[in-house]
Amino acid sequence: MSAPVADVFAPETLRQAVDRILRVPDAHRTFAKDAAFAQEFWAIGPDLLDALLDHGLPHRGAGGQRRFERTDLHNISTYLHLPSPYFRALRHKASDMDAAARKGEPHHYELRLAAECAGQSHRGACAFTPVPGLERHGEPGSLRETSPGMFTVGARLPSDTHVFDADRSELLSLVADWELYVLPDGVIEDEGFSRATRLANCLIPTRLLLREAERRGIRARHGAGLLVAPPFTTLHHWVEFDIDGAWVPADPVLLTAFARWGMTEPAAWPYNRSVAGAVWHLLTWPPEVFFPVVHDHGRQAPLHISAR
Repeated sequence: MSAPVADVFAPETLRQAVDRILRVPDAHRTFAKDAAFAQEFWAIGPDLLDALLDHGLPHRGAGGQRRFERTDLHNISTYLHLPSPYFRALRHKASDMDAAARKGEPHHYELRLAAECAGQSHRGACAFTPVPGLERHGEPGSLRETSPGMFTVGARLPSDTHVFDADRSELLSLVADWELYVLPDGVIEDEGFSRATRLANCLIPTRLLLREAERRGIRARHGAGLLVAPPFTTLHHWVEFDIDGAWVPADPVLLTAFARWGMTEPAAWPYNRSVAGAVWHLLTWPPEVFFPVVHDHGRQAPLHISAR
């Protein structure tokens, strides 16, 4: 950082950042990332890292051998609004979503998917197959395999300005104050943890809202696909409501996060507004946390997705 840490972050802010991650029990941490990783991927430079250590950042080892939990670094970086590639991509997404909605124009993206071999469990060359949703929901004729495991597809996202009615808004309010958080594996599906801490990934509130929608007689389904945020694109879960025969996506935790991070105006993007301009539906009711987008001989293939 160009300025001293004390001139950029108040001690109270750093303490809050660390206290927040300490809500996660230490047993769920895998200390595998070093200081170079913290700086390269999460914009946490040496001085800031030292200041966070002074406030109790969990770690193992000492000096140059210190190791940190990956999700701790991610969540602290986001909480402090550091200019990591991830945070810049989300800011770009929020800005693009808002601009397209103001113009009333759809978003058009070209996605590039690079799949890797699923493992050594099959003989011969890899056989990559995209999930049907890529072609079904992509722009007509746009899905192409440019080389083995390399796909391109066009995605069109509407500039939906729909705000949900009172019944659906009241349902969404159940999780609207939860904070979007990257959870470690030990609590990645633990609803009890999210209820107690108000820290949640995209999956846990989706499942809660679907269960409560069924109880209230509101027709809803589990949407899964991609949060398209150029240049990066990530897997995402959300809830969709049947509105006059069309499935309209909602994600109160994401919209609350955008507002909390200063990326959108809360009055323009309240928690009960549709996120149709941010998410691209590929699958319905996926059984997996990390659902497949490309298969290799029937197994989920590791995947990197970029967008422009």
